[in-house]
Order: sequence, then structure tokens, then C-alpha cells
Amino acid sequence: MTRWLCVGRAVAAGVVVGMAESILSAVVPGAGRGESARSPVAGGVSPRAFPLAEVPESAGVSSWVFGMGRVDASGRVGDRAVVAALGWGRDQCCELGVVAGSVLLRAHPDGLYGLSGPGYVVVPARARSRCGISSGDRVLLAGSPRRGVLLVHPPVVVEAALAERHAAVLGVSPDE
Repeated sequence: MTRWLCVGRAVAAGVVVGMAESILSAVVPGAGRGESARSPVAGGVSPRAFPLAEVPESAGVSSWVFGMGRVDASGRVGDRAVVAALGWGRDQCCELGVVAGSVLLRAHPDGLYGLSGPGYVVVPARARSRCGISSGDRVLLAGSPRRGVLLVHPPVVVEAALAERHAAVLGVSPDE
């Protein structure tokens, strides 16, 4: 026997309009059956919770500040939080180099490069070309206030650096 929950009345026909409890049970897990919220879903498969990630031990406050920025057509890229953590202002002079596929900016009083605006540096076309950075790419910015450096890592460098970590987290070979 199906029980009906009254949600309204149709006066003309004298019929009670309602909703079957089985429909309500489909919307509210375990409603009317005393089951837990972890009941099987479509195909009789029970949902499985992912294990909690282990957080690596930290030796204290990180000496690096990270951010992401999109490179515009003129090579301008930045993240105000990273540049602010470095303590760099608009008049900051830097020397620039390409090291291991990333752009390295180091604070230097005689440097030829500087900020183009609050929180932005310009990566010259030659350096972008050597690192495979294109207009529109999102790059990882890593700043070390202690060392006075800003690294601009292109996507290919970030992917290579994290390949083994991603494989370990997913439980697969780094080649997959």
C-alpha cells in the first residue's frame, strides 16, 4: 500500500493531490526507510570516500611566495601579492636571465629591468621565446624575499616539476 503525503487539494474532482513517499525517498536519502545517507546509488554501487591527503610536515613559514599570472601580448605578467612580499616598488631595478627553462629576476641596483606597474614585470620577447612562453599563458610566479628573486615558471616547467608528485598522488606511473 502506497502512503500519500497531501500537498494540496483539487476541489472540482474531489481528489486529493499528493506525492508518493517513494518519490520523497529518492530526494531525501534514507527518508522513511531508516537507512544511512551512504546508500547505494545507480547500479547498486556504494559511493566511496577519497582518503584524506597527508599534509607534509612544515619547518615553519615558507621562504617562497607563489602566485599565478597571465602573460599579455607585451610580455607583462605579475601578481601583486608576490611582488609586494618581495618589497619591490615601481623603481626596483633587476637583472634578468633564463635558467633551466625559467626566467630569473634578481634585485640589483644596476639592473636593466624593472617593474612596469604595481606588481608587474615585463619578460622580454627573447626570454619568453627561450622559455616557450606565449601570450595568454598562465605562469607560476615564485618569489623569495630572503633571496630577493622572482622566478617566472612556464607551464612546461611546472608540469615537469610536478609530474612525479601527481603520479604519486594518483597512484600511477609518471609516464601515464
